[in-house]
Amino acid sequence: MDAFYLNQIFIDPSRNQIFHGDECLLIEPKAMTLLCVFAQQPNKVLSQEVLFEAVWQNRIFSPSSLQRLITLLRKALKDDSKAAEFIHTHAKRGYSLEVQPAFVQHLKSDKANKLKKQTENTALKAPFYVLPKPLWIIALSLLLIASFSVFFLSNTNSNVRKLNKPVAVTHTSYNESMPTLSLNAQQLLFLRETESRYELVLKAPEKEGEYLLTTQNEAFLFAWLNNSTVALTKNEPSSGNHHLKLLTLADNQVMSERIIKVPSHITSFRTLQTGTENSLYMLATDTQLANPRSVLIVFEEKTTQFKILSVLPEDTYVQDFAFANNALYFTATKSHSIQQLIKYDLETANLKIIKSDLASIYHVAWDNHRNQLILSDTLKAGVHSISAHLLNKTNPHSEIKLDPFDFGSSSPLSQIQVTENSIFGTTFQQDIDISSNNATLTHVNSKYEDYQASVSLSGEHLAFVSHKHGRPMLFVKSNEGISTIFDNPHQHDFISRAIWSSQDNEFAFAVGGLVYLYDLALKKLTRIESDEHIIRIDYWQTNPNQLIATTKQLNTAAIIKLETKKVWPFTLQGTVLYKDEDQQIIWQNDTIENLAKLKTWQPEQGEIVHAFSVKGLILAHVRNANESNLFILKTNLEVQESTVLPTNVQFISSAFF
Repeated sequence: MDAFYLNQIFIDPSRNQIFHGDECLLIEPKAMTLLCVFAQQPNKVLSQEVLFEAVWQNRIFSPSSLQRLITLLRKALKDDSKAAEFIHTHAKRGYSLEVQPAFVQHLKSDKANKLKKQTENTALKAPFYVLPKPLWIIALSLLLIASFSVFFLSNTNSNVRKLNKPVAVTHTSYNESMPTLSLNAQQLLFLRETESRYELVLKAPEKEGEYLLTTQNEAFLFAWLNNSTVALTKNEPSSGNHHLKLLTLADNQVMSERIIKVPSHITSFRTLQTGTENSLYMLATDTQLANPRSVLIVFEEKTTQFKILSVLPEDTYVQDFAFANNALYFTATKSHSIQQLIKYDLETANLKIIKSDLASIYHVAWDNHRNQLILSDTLKAGVHSISAHLLNKTNPHSEIKLDPFDFGSSSPLSQIQVTENSIFGTTFQQDIDISSNNATLTHVNSKYEDYQASVSLSGEHLAFVSHKHGRPMLFVKSNEGISTIFDNPHQHDFISRAIWSSQDNEFAFAVGGLVYLYDLALKKLTRIESDEHIIRIDYWQTNPNQLIATTKQLNTAAIIKLETKKVWPFTLQGTVLYKDEDQQIIWQNDTIENLAKLKTWQPEQGEIVHAFSVKGLILAHVRNANESNLFILKTNLEVQESTVLPTNVQFISSAFF
């Protein structure tokens, strides 16, 4: 997407950079993607669903993921959420960009034309010809893999209960989710998403065989009414009507079907939960209300009636809920940021908040055998419980504490269900695919966003940034496994890509304006203090031993002498790709330039997505409308080799030979 202005703020999507005058800020790729979505449809309210699809594209997400990106954008744009100038929140509807973007169409002109147009248009002082290129990595070929896991509860008297190692129940590459056990725990239902349809599959948890019950073209919800009857939602696209379909099962097959019409004012079913005596509890939207709101509904099979039990509080989004004998427990997000635990008493029809300071977003399930509520963290691995004794206190708000389980998996659970000796749920993972002949670095799995991948020169180590713990953190993967290098205790928004030394035993990165060095052999992290605000490391020069970095000040780079730890700023228009005693190669816009030899290189067509150097060679990733190419240049900027990249390659961040 072309660069653009929001008022006097210059936005460069290709570099993930935001300029306030001479001040340069970097934001993560997902945040920039979201800003570009807004810029393409200004002054229009975009729903959360539209934004989720545009940014995450059918991958797992949570509402807090979107809210986190909105917060990052407002911070980068210096926008006040209480008196927003740029991004407005529309309650229960979504978000909008209320400033008309001004796109800079002349960015790809030659340098003379750019300078001329800049002079003619003094109102927009575009820094396009001097913008440094960031060393970002978007996750390469993100893959969502879903596999069911069974966790066996051990009986222990310690405060921290232990779960055994997860065991996979399904073993396919399809997206499989929403595990739902029958009331007698003998059969398991789950949803399987293939290339063209959604399948409802039945199997016994401890057996290999499985049975296909029904398929639909669109995703649907389902739940057990009893041990032989399953209810699922069905929509009619032609009429817009909603139905419940009741399937009667025998010998692992559907013996009969019943269609129950849903009242026309009840729409947008979100969750089904099995109750007692052939009843279902569900969340939906009631369009008959003055302002359509989320409502709690019960369906009775005997009467085939739908009864609204409660209207949920305004500006509250329910994440999950669980049926527990005489109550329902909801986890919900209030005003996009406050996480709550809510109880609905079925006897008194009373809805009340019993904990308003949950630390995360949780899926919930009721453990009837131990009389407790189980909560599974959706953002990081973690399972907790709250006893019924605490939940039933008259005023439990300030007294409720979550007791942890010792969780045996690095991935979080979703759609959990508890039996006498097991917890069933879905684990989600996504991969960074590294094009490498080193098998140990082929994949990196985590639940959250992974980017900024940087392979060491030998290919034996991989540094990358991940949000797997809810904030940017830096990790290194090697033959020994994955190690946490920088856990970001101050929760800075951005960690720059790691730049490796030629000896392959150290790397440097920037965070919060400071430079850090990490020694792999000593496992030691060293911080370099500086008056200059460093936003990223561009190049590690061997002789002399120093770093070339980009500062927050426009057109200003810095030399960091590693022997003395001194930092020297200097003026530079572009990003340093290579430097030795005789020459310096920089990259700006779609031009790579050898300053000493007065030579330049530009792709014949397309734009340079990223450029970097490896062992005295310059690598340039170029993308045009039809394909992506990788060019390998000598330092005299002659093309040594070029290759067409696979279509699924989004961004090349580093390489080794």
